[in-house]
Amino acid sequence: MKVLYDYHMHSEISPDAHFPMEEMCDSAVKKGLREIAFTDHYEFYVNGVTKPYFNEAYIEDYFLALKKCQKRFEGQLVVKSGMEFGQLYINPEINNAVVARYPFDFVLGSVHKLENIDLTQLIITEKNAESVGDAYYYHLLELSEEGDFDCLAHIDYFKKHCAKQGLADLHEKYESIIRKVLENIINRGKGIEINTACMGEILEDTMPGLPILKLYKELGGSIITVGSDSHRPERVGYGFDEVYQKLKEAGFDSISVFKNRKNKQQPI
Repeated sequence: MKVLYDYHMHSEISPDAHFPMEEMCDSAVKKGLREIAFTDHYEFYVNGVTKPYFNEAYIEDYFLALKKCQKRFEGQLVVKSGMEFGQLYINPEINNAVVARYPFDFVLGSVHKLENIDLTQLIITEKNAESVGDAYYYHLLELSEEGDFDCLAHIDYFKKHCAKQGLADLHEKYESIIRKVLENIINRGKGIEINTACMGEILEDTMPGLPILKLYKELGGSIITVGSDSHRPERVGYGFDEVYQKLKEAGFDSISVFKNRKNKQQPI
C-alpha cells in the first residue's frame, strides 16, 4: 500500500456506525497505515430541526473516545481528530461557530441531505434523477461558497445513489457546476477528498472519479486527502492501491495531511 493515510472513517460515535474506535485503529495498524482521522458525523438541518445526538455532549463523547485511542496506539498509529459536518451552508454563521469551538485537526464538509431528507432514503428513478441531481449540486455549490471545512467530501456523491438504481449519474449535465465548485474551493484555500466508499460494493469507482480529479489538478488544485469512509474495520484503507494509481494518473505526486487544521503535503 502506497497511501498510508486514511482521513475519513466513522466509529460507533456516529449514529450510523457500530464499531468502537479501538477496533478501527487495530485494523489500521494491521493494514500498515501510518495515520488516520476519525470523522464522525455531525449533521445540520433546515427549519429548526434538531436531533438528540448532534450536540455538545456528542462531541465531548467523541473526544473522550479519541483521546483513549491516541494514548493506546501511541507509537503505532497517529490518530487525528476530525468530524464530517453535513450541510454547513445552513445558517453558516451559527454552524461555523460550532466547528470553530473544538480543537479539530481536520474537518470534512458534506452534503448528505436535501431538505432534511437523507439521500440514502431517496429512491432515484429516471423521472426524478434530474431534480434530485439539481438539488444536490445546488447545495454543493452553496457549501463550496459558505462552509468552514478543510476538504469537501465525496463531491460526486450523487452518483452513488444513481448507481444503486442502475442509473447514469448525469455527469455531463453537472460539469459546469462541478467546475465552479472546484474553483471556489481552490480560491478559498480548501481541498477535496478522494473517497473509496463505493468501491467493491456499489460501483468500482472513487468519489470523485478520474475526470474530476484531472479537472481539479488542471485548475490548480493541490490539497487532497484520501478516505475510505469506512464504518467497519475491514473497510479501513480499502482500495488505496487503486487510489494511488488514479492520483498518479491525474498528476498528483502528494496528498494532504492535517494538524490543527493546517495542511501539509505528504509525497506519495
